[in-house]
Amino acid sequence: MKLKHIIVFCLMIVGLVSCDTALEEEIFSTYSSDTFYQNEDQLQAQNLGIYEAFKHVVWEQDMYMLGTMAGSKYATSRSLGFAIHSAYLTPEQQPFRYDRIWRTGFIAIGRANTIIKNMPLSPFFTEQPEIANRYLAEARWMRAYTYFQLTQVFGDLPIYTEPVTSANPDILFKGRSSVGDVYNLIIEDLIFANENLPVTWTKTGSGRVTKAGGAFLLGKVYLTSAGLPLERTENYQKAIEVLKPLADNPQDYDVALEDNWGRIFDISNEGNKEIIFAFGNIYENGLGGVLPVWANPNLSTVGGIQSANGSNYLLAWHPAILDLYEADDVRLVQGYQNTYINKRTGNEVPYKATPLVSRGTTYQGRSGICSTKYMDGGATNNVAHTKDHIVYRYVDAFLMLAEAYNENGEAAKALPYLKIARDRVNASEITETDPVALRTIIREERTRELYAEMGELFDLRRWGTVEQEFEDHLLRKWRYPNNSWDDKFILSPLPNAEISKNPNLLPNNPGW
Repeated sequence: MKLKHIIVFCLMIVGLVSCDTALEEEIFSTYSSDTFYQNEDQLQAQNLGIYEAFKHVVWEQDMYMLGTMAGSKYATSRSLGFAIHSAYLTPEQQPFRYDRIWRTGFIAIGRANTIIKNMPLSPFFTEQPEIANRYLAEARWMRAYTYFQLTQVFGDLPIYTEPVTSANPDILFKGRSSVGDVYNLIIEDLIFANENLPVTWTKTGSGRVTKAGGAFLLGKVYLTSAGLPLERTENYQKAIEVLKPLADNPQDYDVALEDNWGRIFDISNEGNKEIIFAFGNIYENGLGGVLPVWANPNLSTVGGIQSANGSNYLLAWHPAILDLYEADDVRLVQGYQNTYINKRTGNEVPYKATPLVSRGTTYQGRSGICSTKYMDGGATNNVAHTKDHIVYRYVDAFLMLAEAYNENGEAAKALPYLKIARDRVNASEITETDPVALRTIIREERTRELYAEMGELFDLRRWGTVEQEFEDHLLRKWRYPNNSWDDKFILSPLPNAEISKNPNLLPNNPGW
């Protein structure tokens, strides 16, 4: 049984129910060390409740809109409702996306804090410390992951490290701590997680974070903190030290690169060894994903039932992205759908990147081309796709390691890791050792490999290239040519709904 099915079952037993306000669900919690941490099954049920916090469709779609639509100049859409993200108009026209990310994140943090506080106080922890520490590491990894996502979106954040068990406003409504302090907590959690997570979980199937995830995320956090805004450049070396064992010894972490690149995203191959971390979806309304219905054309067989009702090309890619690939690159064929089968006629239909003359400019991406990363034809409801939300993949360990070596002044050491990632897809060997030129190659390789996986904006922010990508964004230049760059776009605004409840969050980010 996969984790995504076990979560539903365990929640029926535990009764973890989300409330309307982040963190408030933990006030006066009955899940104390005396009542619910008596054995491994109870620990497991509590930890799965953290994953469940993200199981409401919105995290996946909002991260795509804010991470990929805003972060990749090649992302396109026929929908003005989606095109606004390319022009950073989300706060004005769809502020609910920030509300939902904030709320979901702090619900997950609240659940993690309950476990982190109470588990070490339980008799089971005393009796079986090695087993209990695995679950404690899992909870701390999830807290670190969530804070990492939130601080990359919002910057300074209120730090909660214990469950909120009082309605005292001084406890409930905290002010914001600096990005540096948030990263310190994240790193502290991940060091513990990296030391204590198991290589595999024996009581559940795939889907839970493991030792590979501990090393991977700690390396990513070190790499990110070496860039903007913190510029802790000594962390390039720390990233190398954490990621190198993961890259060099995959057997010690039970991970591997898929030989066939296209199989990574095949719905029949979910939970494969390249997946470091993913949120599992199932064919059930509200517990499934929504991206496949938006990411596939009208009447296709791979978008679910709703694709017959006009949901085509809402999430697609400008044909210019294809120019990034060499002619023999496997991803050029396996990564994009060149044709699709029409449900009604059974005929094979070619994709069309329809040119459209608008405001004197010819835009070649009106319909765009579709990715193979979100194909799922079995859903009978547009929010009930079983296609998992892949968050991290093993191949990124090689790309991050290459980047860390290059930025650390060791360009030649970056090349073997870049070669491993590119050999798999039949791309040519990179021999460039000029650090500036190699930096460009590595960044473009991240686009070629990781497009549509929701981390694009975070890369731009740590690199300090957000403004340039905004200016170059092909969809923005077509739909919103008069929307100009503003330095406030370097960070996203805090949700007004949260500020209205907690004025201690003020001031908002600069310019908002």
